[in-house]
Amino acid sequence: MRRAGIGYRVLGIGYRVLGIVFALFVLFVLNARAEDLSSKALIERAKELNGQSVTYKGEVVTAILNRGEYSWVNLNDGDNAIGVWCKSQQLEGVKFIGGYKNKGDILEVKGAFNRACPLHGGELDIHADAIIIIAKGSHVKEQLSQKKSILTAVIFLITLYIIFRFRKRV
Repeated sequence: MRRAGIGYRVLGIGYRVLGIVFALFVLFVLNARAEDLSSKALIERAKELNGQSVTYKGEVVTAILNRGEYSWVNLNDGDNAIGVWCKSQQLEGVKFIGGYKNKGDILEVKGAFNRACPLHGGELDIHADAIIIIAKGSHVKEQLSQKKSILTAVIFLITLYIIFRFRKRV
């Protein structure tokens, strides 16, 4: 009887370990399913990827459009911008939005890709499940090129000379 009890405990521990291993395997497989794609790949393979879980990285550009509990954000990977629909609280850490004076935060989005989203007027978008800020943005300091400044001044002076030299006198 004691041996059966010991065997049961070992077997019980084995099922627990097996259960944990299975759970980790499922999490790994589901996480690995989210394919890391560029905007070009999303656009070119839109029909194939429709409804699939994808991972997309890009710089926050334009503005965050808050719609109450949810928000829109555009992420640009250097080629195209993709619209992302997410919970507003997922964007609370975003500090910089890309534009003329700022380099935007870089986000990694995992979510469902929609070729023609029925909720958003048939637009191509991603409905985010998770958003991670992978790089902080910053202010962009504009530096004037000394050569360009001199060239501009020379062209301006030549233009003034031509205007005054060849203007018709009244």
